[in-house]
Amino acid sequence: MAAQCRTHCRAVLLAEQREQPLRWTRLGNRAPTTPRKFAYGVIGMGLAFLLFLPKSGTTGKAVPALLIVGIMAVFAVSELLLSPIGLSVTTKPAPEAFRAQMMALYLFSVCLGTSMSGVLARYYDPAHEFAYFGIIGAVAVVAGVVVFAIATWISRLMEGVH
Repeated sequence: MAAQCRTHCRAVLLAEQREQPLRWTRLGNRAPTTPRKFAYGVIGMGLAFLLFLPKSGTTGKAVPALLIVGIMAVFAVSELLLSPIGLSVTTKPAPEAFRAQMMALYLFSVCLGTSMSGVLARYYDPAHEFAYFGIIGAVAVVAGVVVFAIATWISRLMEGVH
């Protein structure tokens, strides 16, 4: 519970800083599409996991706090690319009568993701940190690249939603 609170607090604190360089509305038609923004967020999450690799396997040794802060900042910015976009796109393409159900499905997907993180956490072993962070990071980056590759097709399916 405390970890979720810290994550949300970081997201709120970084929201304004993130919003300045990435003002999508200023870009007009040049702004990335919703699927591309989502892909950037997923790739960012994967890269954040990969940033743990240089210090993996250093059990019992100190890890610089600044490195952890930097990695958590990458997670927070990536989260800011995922969560608001996911919430927004959940209701936009849905018919008016089904918007509440779509929001319920979105929240259910968040629950599934949280449950999966708990399942994956069971596989963490200090002796195999490199594989743990490397595999999770690589899978996230590959998933983001796949979403980026099919973003045009997804955008066509989401006609009228930007």
